[in-house]
Amino acid sequence: MDGLLNVLVDIFRQPAVIIALIALLGLLLQKKSFSDTMKGTIKSFIGFLVLAAGAGIVDSALKPFGQMFQDVFHVQGVVPNNEAIVAPALVEYGTVAALIFFFGMVVNIAFARLTNFKYIYLSGHVALYQSVMIAIIFMVSGMPAWQAVVFGALAEGVITTVSPALAQPFMHRVTGSDDVALGHTGGIGIAFAGLLAKLTGGAPENSTEKMNVPKNLSFVRDTNVVIFLSMSVVFVVVALIAGPTYVQENISDGQNYILWAFMQAGMFTAGVFVILAGVRTVLNEIVPAFQGISAKLVPNSKPALDVPITFTFAPPPTP
Repeated sequence: MDGLLNVLVDIFRQPAVIIALIALLGLLLQKKSFSDTMKGTIKSFIGFLVLAAGAGIVDSALKPFGQMFQDVFHVQGVVPNNEAIVAPALVEYGTVAALIFFFGMVVNIAFARLTNFKYIYLSGHVALYQSVMIAIIFMVSGMPAWQAVVFGALAEGVITTVSPALAQPFMHRVTGSDDVALGHTGGIGIAFAGLLAKLTGGAPENSTEKMNVPKNLSFVRDTNVVIFLSMSVVFVVVALIAGPTYVQENISDGQNYILWAFMQAGMFTAGVFVILAGVRTVLNEIVPAFQGISAKLVPNSKPALDVPITFTFAPPPTP
């Protein structure tokens, strides 16, 4: 009996296994075929392992930079990036975060069923980031894991239900319909900005949508390109301040300090790319499972999706 209990404890300590079980449950509830169930479960499991591998790449890129930054400026530096923070946090708090993520979606569906806020939060990666943040807050405060899961899931469910409702009046103005809602961590801030805009906004013809964007700057729309360019600036500037002697003797193992800075920026970008690939793989299996469940349980519900859903409603860019 003790052996079985130890095995179960080991299983639930592995975030990748938790994610796979969540996908398995969703697929079984939808009565998917054996083939689809196996594929979805295994891809969810592998996707989380890919995410963890990306976290390792990001960590290896940031460690020497952190050392250099601290030695040069005598301060402890951090990189404010969602993926860079979430990935290592999942390694330490992954089980609690995964359970908050799962039960938070259940609470969201329950609230949508029982209240007038008929919004199903389908921005899975955003919900995952929120779940990780909540898990960190509760666990660092000293709360037991089971309490963190219970209260974290309630908090996640409230956020994912209320946030789209607050932003919906402004989404309606952007999209011209109520068919889709906004599912993003900035939903409450967007609603607040919308209220301020009503008081301070100018004429519609002054919209930033009417700005002319040069065609040769369209590359900045690619996330990976922007991350590489921004991290290159950070790495190169700090390397220049540190100087070639310090970098080549203490950090880069003799490699040219400017080349090293660009390579580290590229490694960081590659890590983020791998993390996002893992997140997409996981969520591509979990979110569809909940889509079918929510459609049966919450009639007339609206999907709350990530910010890019609004992009198609903007005017085409000026050549």
